[in-house]
Amino acid sequence: MEASKNLNKEKLVNAVLRNIIRNIGEINYKNNIYPDFKKILDKIFSSESIRNYLYDTLFLKPKNYQISLFDKKGALYGKRVLALEKKIFKGCFVQDIGNFEVINSIHKFYKDKNLIDICAAPGGKSILLQSLGFNILAIDKSQNQINKFEENINRLNIKMNIQKIDFLKKKFNYKFNSILLDAPCSALGTFRRNPDVTLKIDQSKMKKHQKTQLEMAERSIKILNKGGFLVYIVCSFHPFETIDVIDKITQKHKNIKIHNIKSDKMIKRKKGYFINPLRFKDFGGSDIFFVSVLEKI
Repeated sequence: MEASKNLNKEKLVNAVLRNIIRNIGEINYKNNIYPDFKKILDKIFSSESIRNYLYDTLFLKPKNYQISLFDKKGALYGKRVLALEKKIFKGCFVQDIGNFEVINSIHKFYKDKNLIDICAAPGGKSILLQSLGFNILAIDKSQNQINKFEENINRLNIKMNIQKIDFLKKKFNYKFNSILLDAPCSALGTFRRNPDVTLKIDQSKMKKHQKTQLEMAERSIKILNKGGFLVYIVCSFHPFETIDVIDKITQKHKNIKIHNIKSDKMIKRKKGYFINPLRFKDFGGSDIFFVSVLEKI
């Protein structure tokens, strides 16, 4: 809107937006999908019903929910998920329901409640894990993201060990039994919130993302104790950032075992799982996350 003011086209932009809103139910989103984006989405989601749902809701932003730090009577899902109304309740934070499902489905794999959350800020996964009884070391290299994280925990009146650390440069003199790696990625899985990401499918950029993801996964395995668990998560569905990363890791490391995840809200693809937004249709859909549970044996 600021750009439209600078170009003296504010009235035109407003008219176009009003027209879109009036006719939103008649828009055929499938005709507006960029070919590269559609090709990748079709590869991951072979089910026609899932694809049709995604295409029909391509630009419809999923609902956010408030997640309680404690089990709540009247919760809409998972004993913690509540509707997000005019204000956030005390002891609640905002999160995508797919994000909640990932942590809710994998946290029981961790046998050691002392956990390092890599790339933790702005903190939704760390906060949820702490509410489930974990002692969290949350690290991130972005001060801006850490500031948001600290705002979140201050509002919730909770304490957490948050440290500004560049994981790829930090030398650890000790190992961990429980590691969460929420790796940097293209954020393709958030396309319903951020439609512009559908334009950013560039093979060279994806390869660059994969390089960082592999470096982080390799480093995580190096500091993981035998018998420990590493959970790899990205908010993407591109094969380069998801199934290919896990394939490369398991091909190189024969002492890595992949575990199955029990969730009817996910679909399995090779050695990992993708959130199935169709399963959250009654909740307004969800972002798409990929998750894989690795054990060092």
